[in-house]
Amino acid sequence: MAESLLWCCFPSQRRSSSRAGLLTCVLLAGMGLAALPAPVLAAAVQPAAERAAGVPDDATLEAAGAVIGSITIVRSNVFDTALDEEDKAPYRIANRLHVLTRESVIRKQLLFAPGDRYSHRLLEETARLLRAQTYLREAELRPVRYADGAVDIRVETRDVWTLNPGISGGRKGGSNSFGLELEENNLLGTGASLALSRRTDSDRNETLLRYANEHLFRPWIGLTAEINQNSDGNGGALGVQKTFHALDTRRAWGLSGEQLSLTQGLYARGDKLSEFRQKNQDFNAWWGWSRGLREGHVSRYSVGVRRLERQFQPSLDPLLVGPLPEDRNLVGPWISIESIRDDWALLRNYDQIGITEDELLGRRYLVRVGRSDTGLGADRDAWWLEAEASRGYRLQERSQLRLSSALSGRWEDGDSRDLRLTGSARFYRETGRHRLFFATLDGQYGHNLDLDNPTYLGGENGLRGYPQRWAAGESFARLSVEQRYYTDWFPWRLFRVGGAIFADVGRTWGRNGLGTENPGTLADIGVGLRLSNSRSAFARVIHVDLAIPLDSDPSLKNVELLVEARREF
Repeated sequence: MAESLLWCCFPSQRRSSSRAGLLTCVLLAGMGLAALPAPVLAAAVQPAAERAAGVPDDATLEAAGAVIGSITIVRSNVFDTALDEEDKAPYRIANRLHVLTRESVIRKQLLFAPGDRYSHRLLEETARLLRAQTYLREAELRPVRYADGAVDIRVETRDVWTLNPGISGGRKGGSNSFGLELEENNLLGTGASLALSRRTDSDRNETLLRYANEHLFRPWIGLTAEINQNSDGNGGALGVQKTFHALDTRRAWGLSGEQLSLTQGLYARGDKLSEFRQKNQDFNAWWGWSRGLREGHVSRYSVGVRRLERQFQPSLDPLLVGPLPEDRNLVGPWISIESIRDDWALLRNYDQIGITEDELLGRRYLVRVGRSDTGLGADRDAWWLEAEASRGYRLQERSQLRLSSALSGRWEDGDSRDLRLTGSARFYRETGRHRLFFATLDGQYGHNLDLDNPTYLGGENGLRGYPQRWAAGESFARLSVEQRYYTDWFPWRLFRVGGAIFADVGRTWGRNGLGTENPGTLADIGVGLRLSNSRSAFARVIHVDLAIPLDSDPSLKNVELLVEARREF
């Protein structure tokens, strides 16, 4: 099955007898067999909390026209010292140093108030909103008392550690990164984030100051501001917006501006062959409206005006002077429509370890169309399009399939420019109590891509056995498969431990900005350790991977080490 899938993705390689093709097919076929029916993963779906005595079921409460009574907020600290394992000095000290999220911050995010009609759906949606906050690890809402037509609600949340003073680093695609940072994701318990960092990677040295608070002015009306000073330029951004934060939100708006200068390189086989200087100026103002949630469906409409300017100059290094992108300045109005079907899955041990995961499976699409007009100050007349679509499916035998796609590009002078059609399929199948088979297939068709938006494949985006930016082109396809393992091991009450056996295969097609030779099909196999940092507001999963490239190129290492922090398994 896996071998057939590989051949379908890369038909030009069907008759190849290379070591890479043979070993990859064998491994994919073997991992495909691991996806055959097996005992289900008991912890995949979080069990429902027990119903309080004397409280009817949700359907009965809603049919009776029950209203919300009192709302009690119970906030728990990072460590639960009621447990013997966490009733120790280091954990008690950490709790004392941590500023607990303020009750008022949690109340701002509740989608109901005393006197409102009781709705189980609103309790579930509020829990999702709270769990989406980086400063909270878990959130649970449930009715605890029913009397005289009123339902009392208990809201329980648990904080995570939100102060990050120290050193960070990683390695992927053969390149190292290093950083010094002072970051607080829950400033004085207000839910605001403030960060000052100094980071170094293969592209630049960056000093960043950033502040964000989505409830600064009123609930869900917030501010984001940042300033950065880089070794190759500087920039800043400022935005104020009221979001479509809930399915029944009726109005939203936003105003944002950004300016950035930087030096961008063009790469082949991981080496920088040329570069150019780039200056970006963006502005966007919009207003949106909706009729809210109706029969499980939401439609949202927005209008706005946007300016997107890009200016380019040659590199100051004569050895790196090369192709230069075309300047462009797009100015004009836009309109969009978004549709969402309210259908969510509550999961555990899919993309995280031991943490509740909320996944939208209902159909969602977004279409945004804009016009650039020289009469408004643009340098060209053009239409531009941005579109997204996604949907998830519950399959038999505790399996799940998630599909997504996106389309973007411009139409000018009778031809499409920077046209990108992308798609992704993510498949999950529980293969045991602590095992899950995962496969992802994604790709892109590109046409007349802007030189400043190149497409690369390498260690930074899924081909773990290769350096960063190893292959370039306009189009690509990539397949990754993993047998994931989740354990109950919880060392020092800080990290939940997991692991994976994986294989990646991919290639690019079409021209690239430098006209270099395409390396063809790339493949690797490897093993990885996963540490779920469930106590911290920062990257949730630490990856330590050893990947072997199945390629005869002598410039490649026999084994590539990757260490990085990511939001997913």
